[in-house]
Amino acid sequence: MCSAPLRRGLLTTLTLVSVACDDLSLRGRAETPAADTASTPGKTARRPLDKASPTTSQTEARSFAEIRRSLRQLVAAEESFFAENGTYTDDLSVIRFTPGKNVTARFLWLSRDGWAASGTHTALPDKDCVIFVGKAESPPTTLKYVRVGRLGVPVCDDEPAARKPVAAAPASPAPTPAPPDTANTLDLLDPRVVMKVDLRNLAHSQETYFQMQGSYARRTQNLALQYLWHRDVRVRILASDRDSWAAKATHARFPGKSCVIWHGAVSERPTTDAQRRQPSRPGVPVCDD
Repeated sequence: MCSAPLRRGLLTTLTLVSVACDDLSLRGRAETPAADTASTPGKTARRPLDKASPTTSQTEARSFAEIRRSLRQLVAAEESFFAENGTYTDDLSVIRFTPGKNVTARFLWLSRDGWAASGTHTALPDKDCVIFVGKAESPPTTLKYVRVGRLGVPVCDDEPAARKPVAAAPASPAPTPAPPDTANTLDLLDPRVVMKVDLRNLAHSQETYFQMQGSYARRTQNLALQYLWHRDVRVRILASDRDSWAAKATHARFPGKSCVIWHGAVSERPTTDAQRRQPSRPGVPVCDD
């Protein structure tokens, strides 16, 4: 059996050994770099790939949708003004048009025969959307990708179509954004607005024809090089001579109803199909409700 002094000596030795081992263990943990935060001297920490996050893509999609919506509203406002006045205007207050929040709309060119406009958003500083009506000048192009759209269709600097998504699917797939709205705004307008626009353009075309031929056209085919009617609209010249003419417009989505117009000393003023309305002034179209 060990004596008391010997037991105390052994206990002291074991305690010192234990403390030394703990100290070495703590040093090892402190000096070993963490796997997710280590940086090798002379090398730059690896950064994520430069690609748009789902949040950024969704923000851009919403911003472009707001611009498209505003430009479509601008088309509707301008066409309605033209239907009543026979001309376009660059005064947005006159047509009571206000673009969406954070959207700015500005005209690129405007004349009696058409116009073009650009729409921008505060979230898209280097991109825009454009739209045009009529063919008085060349179609406009977008700011970044120089894209050209179709008549009445807004086109934008969306993500290029040629760019493909990465092969590896994310753990949590982001919602797929809605496809861009590519419908022709002119096809979505009230048929009465479109018919009035076409009859006013007929009046303009008749005056141009009269200056060249000395009489008014009897058939719309003679005016085809000057103006093409809107989709689903049929314009028919009812009467025409050297001094006057009368015409009627119908629309496929407005069955049984029509709009009429006349100019000069016509022998009989035209009437609409449904409510038998007659224009009281020359050159001003009137429609059924």
